[in-house]
Amino acid sequence: MNFRFLLIFFLTFLWSEVNGKENAVSNVIAVVNLKEVALQSKAGKDIEKQIALINDNEKKVFLDVEANIKSMETDKKSNSDSRATECAQLMLFDKVRQKKAQIAEAYRVAISTLDCEIKKVIAKICQGKDIKIVIANDAVVYVDRNSPDITNEVVKAIDLTCSTIKIELKEQK
Repeated sequence: MNFRFLLIFFLTFLWSEVNGKENAVSNVIAVVNLKEVALQSKAGKDIEKQIALINDNEKKVFLDVEANIKSMETDKKSNSDSRATECAQLMLFDKVRQKKAQIAEAYRVAISTLDCEIKKVIAKICQGKDIKIVIANDAVVYVDRNSPDITNEVVKAIDLTCSTIKIELKEQK
């Protein structure tokens, strides 16, 4: 809470100092909804689509393996078969855990790449409009309605510069 108070105090001071005008804020500070940019951009939608496809494919593979393990359980004839089934189940559990971690890391890398592209686009938009500060709208308590919201511009620009980000699963060691 203290951080937000200090941020608001700093911004208020900045607003009053810029060109000695009260409306200077609308020319200097803009807001952007980063979550909306990520969700509405073609690249963000593409990332979500790729992750869903990967998850579906992996789920099918693991369901097939699980079905084979269950058939092993029904066919077990001795203790050695029982141990083999338990071992197979543990291996499947470990493989699922590794694959989830692998997918999560690929998703993190893709989102990080998208974040970098968003920041580049925001910088270009700000240079063209003489905007000095851009604040994520979820970090702002109050914004004057005259302060520009550049969210839609960022989405359009991202769609032009980066419409897809390839998700690459790296093999676990």
